[in-house]
Amino acid sequence: MSTSIAEFMEQDHDRLDEIFKRFQETKRQDPAKGKTLFKDFLTGLHRHIVWEEEILFPIFEQQAEMMQGQGPTRVMRMEHRQIKQFLDQIHEKVAAGDPNSDEAERGLLEVLGAHNVKEERILYPWIDSMVSGEERAALITRMQHLPPEAYTQCCS
Repeated sequence: MSTSIAEFMEQDHDRLDEIFKRFQETKRQDPAKGKTLFKDFLTGLHRHIVWEEEILFPIFEQQAEMMQGQGPTRVMRMEHRQIKQFLDQIHEKVAAGDPNSDEAERGLLEVLGAHNVKEERILYPWIDSMVSGEERAALITRMQHLPPEAYTQCCS
């Protein structure tokens, strides 16, 4: 088990990056496999966003004495909406069996790349520094046991 929020979340970023890369490599040669990989990526990214918005951001906001919708989490939530727009565009193409989602994929990767760097360099380490080891372990356990229904409806 990861000992920090940063490690746990970065491992998930890496896992999701790998799934998306495999989707991009596969979508034209094997559309069915590409579709499965995109579904895995989409579900995993939705879960990751719910982990942040429902579990980590509220802790950060409380510890930093910020109201929801202010500070860095406001920017993160806005970027999550942008990510969802690109995911929706790619999903439409995948659902239609159209592998020509390259433009939306580039947009997604551009937003995700900058977003992940901010989280990994600033937000996650900040959260780790604000909570005790016991609280950190409890947060990771909550994330690991989040029921699927909590992230199948994401980013409303």
